[in-house]
This record gives sequence, C-alpha cells and structure tokens, in this order.
Amino acid sequence: MLKRVLTAVIGIPFVILLMALGNPILGIVGCIVALIGVHEFYQVIEKKYKPITWIGYIVLIVFFVAYEWIMRHFGIFISGTLMILLIAMVVTYPKHNIVDIALTLFAPLYVGLLISFIIMIRGAEYGDFLVWLVFISAWGSDTCAYFTGMLCGKHKLAPVLSPKKTVEGAVGGAIGAAVIAWIYTWIYTQFAYPMMEEKMIFIMGIVFVSAILSQFGDLAASAIKRTLDVKDFGYIFPGHGGVLDRFDSILFVAPFIAITLEFVAGLKMIA
Repeated sequence: MLKRVLTAVIGIPFVILLMALGNPILGIVGCIVALIGVHEFYQVIEKKYKPITWIGYIVLIVFFVAYEWIMRHFGIFISGTLMILLIAMVVTYPKHNIVDIALTLFAPLYVGLLISFIIMIRGAEYGDFLVWLVFISAWGSDTCAYFTGMLCGKHKLAPVLSPKKTVEGAVGGAIGAAVIAWIYTWIYTQFAYPMMEEKMIFIMGIVFVSAILSQFGDLAASAIKRTLDVKDFGYIFPGHGGVLDRFDSILFVAPFIAITLEFVAGLKMIA
C-alpha cells in the first residue's frame, strides 16, 4: 500500500504538468508510454506466441508521428499495415503464423490507438478542462470503488476475472467519480470556461458512464493476463505494476469520452 501511495504522490504532479503543457510534449510522452505498454504486452505474449515485434514498434511510432493524418485516413493506414504484416508472415512462415500476425497488430491498436484519444481530447477546444474527465473517470472511480468495496462490498462483480471487485464497489466508484467531476467542474469554472457550469449534469453523466466502462477496461486486461497466466504486465510503477496495469481502464474511457464529445456535444476532435 505504501508503494502505491508513494508512486501516486510522485506520478500525479507529473501528469498535471504534462496535461498543462499539452501538445506536442504530451504527444511525445504519450508515444513513449505507449511504446512501453506495447513492449510489456509483447514480453508477456512471447511466452506462448511469436509476434513480429519490430513491425509493431514501427507501426506505433509512425502512428504517433503522423497522428492527425492517420486519424483522417485510418482505413488507408490499417490496410497498408495489414498488407505489410501478411507479407511478413508469408516470408517468415512457419516461424510466424496468423495468430502471431494478429497479436502483432493488436498490441499497437490496443495500447497506442486507445491511449492516443487522451492527446485528441487535450488538443480539442476546451481540452485543458475536458482531458481531466478521463482521469477522474478512470482513476477517481478506481479509488472510490476501492474504498466502497472495502466498506460494504458483498456481491462479486466478476469472480473469475477479478475476485476482489464487487458490484457495490463498481457502483460506488461511478457515483464517486461523478461527484468528483462536479467538484472539479465547479472549481475550474471559477477561473475559466464559466459556461461549463451550465453543462454540469452532462459532464457528470459522461463521467458516470465512463466510470462504468473503466471497470470493463480493467476486467478486459484481467482476462488477457489470466489467458497468458501472468499477474501483472510489468513493474515500472511500484505497487501498481506496468503501464498497462495502470492505464487499462483509461484505454476504455478516453475513446468513449472523445466519441461522446464529438458526436453528442458537437466538439471537433480532429481538425
């Protein structure tokens, strides 16, 4: 527990600084974090499979370097990547088969694509305010769920995947995150974007739903780890595990918030 607290004490100011700086610094750090996450994933699956890791790393780096163009032409990017991977399979078969190729592509999509939505939100209008809804939904709900579950958790949420998670904890986490979002919005609007106070119910609603989705992000990562018979993806964060262990819920939350802001709130995510 002490390691978790110390990691949070060191990590939170860094995240605050990073979000304040925004792009391109955020994009560079995001790429580095994603590379570490993809590396963790490859290391874990290499116990059973043989992904072509160097192609995965190149795909991820190109994705972040040409991010805006790729997001506008994603079909072209993904089609080209698939062709390269399938050619690599033909050239290297039987060393690498279709499962290896699928996992090679899955890693940069699962980690890089999903985590990049943080960069997208930060770069949008009101992004300096909106990006924190991602962290409130994921990490805020996680903290609230932990204490709610510890105090009154009785019914198991997903006993096979995560025996310690409870329904009460999940509900408490979502409600707690919504309350944190209300406090955050009220404080923020005293200094900037006063019009956001009028959107309070909408913001709390987004965070509430996102907090529920964050549980699925966490459980999806648990399912992957159980399939591969590992406890954690890595050890870079003492007490928290690896990048994927710390960001698994964010990988579900960030895309949902970006999609909701674009198609419901009408904010343009990519110029």
